[in-house]
Amino acid sequence: MPMQKPVFILGDEARQLALDLDLPEIEIENISEEEARMRRETAWQALKALRSAKEPPAWLDDVFKLIEWGWTWRQAAYIAWCASPKIGRKPANQEDLATDYLGLSSDRAISTWRKRNPAIEDAIGLLQAAPLWESRADDFRALAEGAAKAGDDYKFFPHLKLKLEMRGDYVPKSELEALLKRKSASGAEVMSIEELERQAGYEENSNGGDE
Repeated sequence: MPMQKPVFILGDEARQLALDLDLPEIEIENISEEEARMRRETAWQALKALRSAKEPPAWLDDVFKLIEWGWTWRQAAYIAWCASPKIGRKPANQEDLATDYLGLSSDRAISTWRKRNPAIEDAIGLLQAAPLWESRADDFRALAEGAAKAGDDYKFFPHLKLKLEMRGDYVPKSELEALLKRKSASGAEVMSIEELERQAGYEENSNGGDE
């Protein structure tokens, strides 16, 4: 089944839920709203400053994309960090992300977010799939270039076959047979595979072209 292109923009309900969870310290640590806002703002300024660092975290750009799509910056940072490859990821663990980047005293708030906002898990999965779509134009160009070589080099025939299948110009025999089975099971009148092949021009001339 083809993958769907990721959509990260939050709806109104999900956006409001993200906002409601924006200051978890008030509930978890029982501190004042003013202190919680001060911590959040200090951490936010520090995170923004990383954009001009010599080696900013690899996931930092995704944070600002997620913010544009409706996420609060702390949840956006967690989603971007969690969706990034584990090998070489900085910081290495969730606790350090919470204390060193999000201005939290522990990662308990992250557990609260994940428990109360299921959209976070969805966003992580979608963001992990995003690189497949970023190279889509390059992938199609490579496929077309390979298909163009199929007439001179048999090694590129799979490129041509895939291109024809994607465009609907070629239907593999196995798919025709599966379609016939489904039609037959439903009681509909169907042609045989040989009849379908003749109509599609697939049947080879058994006389080698001689009349």
